[in-house]
Amino acid sequence: MPSPPSGHRRCRGRGLLFLAMVASLFTVVLSTNSQWTLFDCQQSTAASSSTNSVFWSNVVALLDALPSAAAPTGFASLSRGNGTDRAFVRGICRGDSTAAQCATYIQNAALGIRSRCNTTRRAAIWYDDGSTVAYPAPMFCFVSYADTNTSTAYEDAYWQEFQNGVVVTNTVGFETAYSTLMSSISRRVVNGSGMSSPAVAPMFATGAAVYDATAPNGTMYGLLQCMRDRTAAECAKCLNDSVQQLPSCCRGRRGGVVLGYNCYLRMEVYPYYDLALDGPSIFVGESRPGKKTHGAILPVALALAVGTVLAAVTIVGVFLYRRKANQKQNPQDNSSSKEEDNEYFQSEQLNLVVVRAATNNFSDENKLGEGGFGEVFKGTLQDGKEIAVKRLSQNSSQGFHELKNELVLAAKLKHRNLVELLGVCLQDEKLIIYEYMPNRSLDTFLLDPGRRQQLEWSKRFVIICGIARGLLYLHEESRMKVIHRDLKPSNVLLDADMNPKISDFGIARAFHGDQSRDITRRPVGTLGYMSPEYAYWGHVSSKSDMFSFGVIVLEMVTGRRNNSAYDSEIDSVSVLSHVWHKWRTGSTSDVVDPLLAESGYPETEVVNCVEIGLLCVQENPSDRPDASAVVLMLSSPSSTSDDRRAPSRPAFAFSSGFTAAASGGPTAGSWSSDSVLIGDQQRSTAAVSENEVSISELQPR
Repeated sequence: MPSPPSGHRRCRGRGLLFLAMVASLFTVVLSTNSQWTLFDCQQSTAASSSTNSVFWSNVVALLDALPSAAAPTGFASLSRGNGTDRAFVRGICRGDSTAAQCATYIQNAALGIRSRCNTTRRAAIWYDDGSTVAYPAPMFCFVSYADTNTSTAYEDAYWQEFQNGVVVTNTVGFETAYSTLMSSISRRVVNGSGMSSPAVAPMFATGAAVYDATAPNGTMYGLLQCMRDRTAAECAKCLNDSVQQLPSCCRGRRGGVVLGYNCYLRMEVYPYYDLALDGPSIFVGESRPGKKTHGAILPVALALAVGTVLAAVTIVGVFLYRRKANQKQNPQDNSSSKEEDNEYFQSEQLNLVVVRAATNNFSDENKLGEGGFGEVFKGTLQDGKEIAVKRLSQNSSQGFHELKNELVLAAKLKHRNLVELLGVCLQDEKLIIYEYMPNRSLDTFLLDPGRRQQLEWSKRFVIICGIARGLLYLHEESRMKVIHRDLKPSNVLLDADMNPKISDFGIARAFHGDQSRDITRRPVGTLGYMSPEYAYWGHVSSKSDMFSFGVIVLEMVTGRRNNSAYDSEIDSVSVLSHVWHKWRTGSTSDVVDPLLAESGYPETEVVNCVEIGLLCVQENPSDRPDASAVVLMLSSPSSTSDDRRAPSRPAFAFSSGFTAAASGGPTAGSWSSDSVLIGDQQRSTAAVSENEVSISELQPR
């Protein structure tokens, strides 16, 4: 018999060993085709079968018919013949197998058992095709044949265990989580999973429990399955016995498998099944030596579940109230509003277990950044898709309204220049899952001269045009008019091809019907990108976003941030003032980023962008072009100032009254890392937006 691989060791149940030594009733062999396929060819006390007997002919016929019989539902129990020649065959696939997979597994298992156990009247095979690198065997299917339709005492006592060779450090917490998890899954197997998905097989369930929230592999994943021809009582007893096998033989091992004739158990600290099948997550209080263990796990889980439900009900109530108020103001929008509101609640809900597995239990290696709202992690789903997970802290500066606002708008808005919302998880934690943007945010390029050098003009122009198209969609093409209110480089993310996508809709404002402007009592945003009418009087309109866009365009051209300053002999001049002055004197090329001069740029296109930027930052909102006009102007770089109104003096175009050197401020051409927010007394100290999905520091309005 081959020895098991070093990763997992085989353990034999003590009851099995006792029966083996007393009666010598069985023979166990491992397949040469797969080191994880297990056979049990029992030595019968009755007359042995032979390949030319009627009994064996019946077995062969049943094994041939088993794949097609079992594939549709994942299980079949067949019989053939009469008297002592009657044969019984049953087969079951793991509950998450597809019909096609099941047919293949059963067929291979039937061929294997026919070749290995053709001289016995009772035999079984736990089949694994050897394709997986996970240890121990996942047992793709189980097939057995016998001369009776009932289990023998030997079969009821048969257990074959495999264990992981690694011992966890937090043994107490691990065993507590194991016991709680297996009890929960066992109940679902016996009583039904409670999940409506037809993909969930009967008498099969999976689940996960967190045994150590600080460990990268601190989540365990369990799977239990019973033979479907067993009664609920027989299934419960089989599972109860199998659950006890791992602690008795393999205490503290971080994974293992228990194979039996009537049930199957597997537990690992990594996902090995489709996590979408999981039931509710189980959180077990951390138990370490010297620390008091908190009991009553189930009541805590129930309380958390109830809290989640209450939070959801509150969201629904607040949202319906707001909708009713809006309908009174805009009765013509009732039908469309109702349709849009429902979309939020239909957005995909990702299981917390899926997110934990994708982010390696929110490990530091997967952390992309953090801020006042919490942390952002990179994750990889089971299908290989990369995601960005925004994990809001309990004391997050992003409040309830901002969270709900971001979820509602992100679920409704779909455009190639907007970051896509992939899912939401509100199970005990507030998680928002977005598409992963490998090149991070625009400000990380503009801040770093080395990375900014990678932005030749063609890439900068593509980014400018992409932002403009995103604003056009928000302002004019989506089902509602949306004002972002916090457009800035850190909220412009870049995908693998450097295409821009606008993110962070936490403080965005949605307009319905003919509404085109609003007034807020407390403006929230980032100084340097806020229009004067919004910063001073709280007037919100699409022209507020166009001002922010104009600032970004001028920053892209000059390579300077708006809150930096140009030094002169007398004073420090703001970027907007300096660009406007140079444009008026016909010296626009003087403000172009020196790094662009090294790689070269089309002067007409750059001058066109400067003029568009200056038009967008004019003090009078009515003088600023809307997004559609900007997109048109960007597509016609040959147009000149003779074809359009000349930009007037920009808002905030003034001298600071002191030099940067004297004030200890940024030097000429440098980028300030501060993001000062209206309504926030504290300046952000984050150097740049290191997150894939950025959030502004917020204060309640």
